[in-house]
Amino acid sequence: MKRSIFAVLSLALLLCACNNSPKVKTYQDAEREFLASLTQLDTFTVFAMGQEFMQDLMPGGDLDSALARLTVVENNVLYKVSDETIAELRLRFSQHPVTDYTRVRYSFSTEANNDLVYRYCTGGELSQNPGIKLAFTPVKVEGRWFLTLKDGRQYSNDFPKDMQAHPLSPAPYKVVLHKKDFE
Repeated sequence: MKRSIFAVLSLALLLCACNNSPKVKTYQDAEREFLASLTQLDTFTVFAMGQEFMQDLMPGGDLDSALARLTVVENNVLYKVSDETIAELRLRFSQHPVTDYTRVRYSFSTEANNDLVYRYCTGGELSQNPGIKLAFTPVKVEGRWFLTLKDGRQYSNDFPKDMQAHPLSPAPYKVVLHKKDFE
């Protein structure tokens, strides 16, 4: 009799412990929370950052200033872009400056998984020349927006559904600033 009461109490405690475990935050939860936090000012800020960057790539713009504003996320830490990458981009855009561009699309998902995509050309008008796509990932850290170049390892909201983050996968880790780069 005592054993059966002990077994029932043990089972009840086990069930209570299992039901009280903290809920795991999913990607879908993180996305819903992030999207709900956005304002028109966020959209305006991201558009202005992209517009200013693209203008500075054009002849007469401030190429060095544009490139200095770029950041990169590695292991959930936001860094300034390396000097080597800046040198490569400087060479690319000084030899082939942007002559015309248009914003193709944008989308927001989580603090570090957003899209801002431009199409540009390096000779003449975009309507009369083949275009090149330039994709950014605007990242919001500690209430501030930063512009990063999208690379192949980052999710994109225009990927086919089977290549996007699963809605029930764990939420992405928060991105933090690399303090030495942003003092």
